[in-house]
Amino acid sequence: MTRMSRRTFVASVPPLLAATQIPAWAAPASDLDLIASQKGEPAIVKLYRQLERLTSTVTFMTTGAHPDDEPSGLLAALRHVYGIRPVLYCITRGEGGQNSIGPERGSVLGVLRTREMQEASRSLDASLAFGGRGHNDSVHDFGFSKDPNATIARWGRDRVIERMTWAFRQYKPDVVMNCFLDVPGQHGQHRAATVATFITADISGNEEEFPEQIAAGLKPWNVPKIYLPAYGGGGGVYDDEIPPPPTTLVVKAPARDPISGATFPQMGEWSRSCHLTQGMGTWRPDPQTEWQLNLSRVAEGEAPTQENDIRDGLIATVGHIAELDGMPASAADALRNAQGLIEEAIADYGDPKAVVAKVIEIGAAIDAARAQLPAELVDSVAHRLDRKVKEIDLVLATAAGMQVRAYTDGADLRPGQEVLVKTDVDAPDDVVVQSVAVIGRDGLSSKAGEEGELVTAAADAALTNPLTEQFDPLGGNGDAFVRLTAEIGGRTTVLDIDLEDALRVIPAASLELKPDAVVFNTERDIAPVEMTAVVANATTDDLTFDLPDGWSLLPTGETGREAGTFELAPPADLGTTRIAIEPVLLGEPAYAINTFSYPHIGKSVVPTLVSVPVQSVGAALPENTKVGYVSGGNDNVHIWLRRLGVDLTELAPGDIEAGAYRDLDTLVVGIFAFGKRPDLVAALPGIHEWVNNGGHLVTLYHRPSDGWDPEAVPPAFLKIGSPSIRYRVTDANAVVTVLEADHPLLNYPNVLTEEDWSNWDKERGLYFASEWDEAYKPLLSMSDSGEEPLTGSLLSAEIGQGRHTHTSLVLHHQLDKLVPGAFRLLANLTQPARR
Repeated sequence: MTRMSRRTFVASVPPLLAATQIPAWAAPASDLDLIASQKGEPAIVKLYRQLERLTSTVTFMTTGAHPDDEPSGLLAALRHVYGIRPVLYCITRGEGGQNSIGPERGSVLGVLRTREMQEASRSLDASLAFGGRGHNDSVHDFGFSKDPNATIARWGRDRVIERMTWAFRQYKPDVVMNCFLDVPGQHGQHRAATVATFITADISGNEEEFPEQIAAGLKPWNVPKIYLPAYGGGGGVYDDEIPPPPTTLVVKAPARDPISGATFPQMGEWSRSCHLTQGMGTWRPDPQTEWQLNLSRVAEGEAPTQENDIRDGLIATVGHIAELDGMPASAADALRNAQGLIEEAIADYGDPKAVVAKVIEIGAAIDAARAQLPAELVDSVAHRLDRKVKEIDLVLATAAGMQVRAYTDGADLRPGQEVLVKTDVDAPDDVVVQSVAVIGRDGLSSKAGEEGELVTAAADAALTNPLTEQFDPLGGNGDAFVRLTAEIGGRTTVLDIDLEDALRVIPAASLELKPDAVVFNTERDIAPVEMTAVVANATTDDLTFDLPDGWSLLPTGETGREAGTFELAPPADLGTTRIAIEPVLLGEPAYAINTFSYPHIGKSVVPTLVSVPVQSVGAALPENTKVGYVSGGNDNVHIWLRRLGVDLTELAPGDIEAGAYRDLDTLVVGIFAFGKRPDLVAALPGIHEWVNNGGHLVTLYHRPSDGWDPEAVPPAFLKIGSPSIRYRVTDANAVVTVLEADHPLLNYPNVLTEEDWSNWDKERGLYFASEWDEAYKPLLSMSDSGEEPLTGSLLSAEIGQGRHTHTSLVLHHQLDKLVPGAFRLLANLTQPARR
């Protein structure tokens, strides 16, 4: 038996491989984490997956608008059947999307979806790059769109194209595939990604376009082939109006992966299930063995009408490189030998010792060929061989029995602080570790300590950007990683290993100021609002506020502590106005540190400049009305109802089961709740009886997939429209026409006017009702430009002695954005069924 030794080095690292590497948590992996990782992918499986990479020199890039646009089943087949390297390019972070698992919205949701995309990429063994830089960048997900050209204009054409050009030149894809078609009936941002892809392909090979990229070391790259899906992108959301292009290629795969026994759609769902904010992850029992594609552009000549293999015409393997014109004979011989050995190593994957011997020989052959590569072949070949060297080193480490952990021994860094990085290596005695070093970005330095490497953040070190721009499954990610050099069988092997826990630089001091938004209702007696400040690495004496004339924010107790209370008071003549509280801490704009954690992505830390919006609204409330709220956990409507002054009761499952709603005048059901609250669904017969006896049921927007049975959930038939692109108004300023001018919901206790529909954000609404019982009256009509009016945004029906009102307006979003008209409408919706 080979003896293993455990050694601790100066540095940091997680489990050695890639596709099943432990995610970057906020603390070193626990014992259970390590057990789960080892159990989830035995070394023999890990080795086979690494050997698969050596069989191809092709890079396949998808271009999409959002995280989750990628065709995961196809990518799993390309990676595991063909050995092709996937690269996923996302234009935005998905910050304008929905969140099915929590309350995160906007820029914080962008971080959450970025982390989901990293884990989805890890599952596919795919590299990842983003075009968008976050919510404050013009290139962001601003919500639904129907026009690709308007979308590109809003993003900024030059910015979108420049960043995609960078990605083409950086990753040198042999194949690019658009995730969706540019056809009416499809999401405008999906269409814009497709339009941008073809624009970029026309210029990325021209060194005169974006010459600053060339000056920085990138080379022009002319993408050999671009594919479109030869299938539609419909479903419950989209409705392509034009048939897909003809099939020119069928990508074929066996029914099941021979190693895992899973179908390739199932392997794709391993990745898709990382997109939990979007409600993804579906069991796929039936195999899919074919994917239809359309070859829509080739770099030279006309596209063939039919292909036999996606690799046709490409430099597809190490053996193909050997046959290129201009390749020196000795280099060609070495590459042919390497190709044969790759095939032998795959066949011998169950014998790690045999694999080590063959892969060492493969590495030597590729090194020799790389050293002889003629200048005219460097641009087309060098990146392929360089990638193979990194892949070979990972194979060697796994086959040799190396197990490596790297982690930090401490919390996040503030400028000027240091943290210890440790590296544990278990390996046979014949594996000689030559060096372990921490590779950090600018502002991070390291020096050897007794137990590891001490990494220091400079006093002026930039904060860690939680919106990482790239991810590589071979390692080397984050602000710092470990570079481990070892000798295996006489070959020098270099491994770039990510830290188990991300090394982050956070602000020197931080502030939590609550509440994070304030509403003063001028229709009620205005009292000062108590605000709580919790300061880290400073005290409340280090806080200052610069408010407009007439406003005050003064301490109410002792100062000079880490926590304190302040009282926010508005001027006497408040009217309808808006300000922002933007504190200064230690002489600098104050940062909050937003932290959230989910099992599928671990912990994320998001520094955000503190800016607390304060809005005054004139929203009269129905008198003597008891209101209940049932939350699905995805909105803040209950918070806003309370801040308006509503007499509100939040109903937990036990309350619903006990029938607590029977004592209420109005029951408001939050978004998605029928899909997330089984107690609510079980209580529907009782709730319907309560409505018939005089209760007012208000349901906020739901998707058809959120447990909304049109025959059973509403007291009378009401169907939500599908596909949703046909039943939404994306223009936040779309004209709103009142259909029932005298209806109480539009007149009591607030008479709604045109002003109440002003300054809405992102969109008017979605998931509008498409069909309904004649008891329902549509109260409003609206549409996007050039489309027929929709009347399913706000409906109300008298049911017995009570009422059911359903709205698909995005009130929850407008409340978060402090839109005064949304508060006034919500106040009206809480009125009793009868006055």
